[in-house]
Amino acid sequence: MRFSAATRAVGREAMRERHRLGRMATPAMRARFPGLQSLQVGFDFSDRGEFRPSPQLTVFHPPAPAYFRFACPYSDCDGEFDLTDPVKLAVDSGDARSGGQVRCVGTRHRVVACTLCAEYSITPYRQ
Repeated sequence: MRFSAATRAVGREAMRERHRLGRMATPAMRARFPGLQSLQVGFDFSDRGEFRPSPQLTVFHPPAPAYFRFACPYSDCDGEFDLTDPVKLAVDSGDARSGGQVRCVGTRHRVVACTLCAEYSITPYRQ
């Protein structure tokens, strides 16, 4: 039992480290999207299970790293949601708001595919 719990923790910690390094290597919002005052990314989750994560909202300001990979909110999952391309499309399109749906491709309990789905919204606020 201890072994599997430790392995999950190591996998989750490795993902956190990848995200930390990714944020450090990513240019700031002001450099990547100079015309934005801020960018809002929201998630509303759905899942087949009894419990689901609460909605999330993240606001990016000009000094923040333009890093748009979000860890799956399930603590036993090693997956993530990558919104890098959707954010770029949303900003480049000039639309006031855009959105879509992404599924987690991670694994829970080391053997079960994660079934979490996220409806996301992207709202760029221009200067």
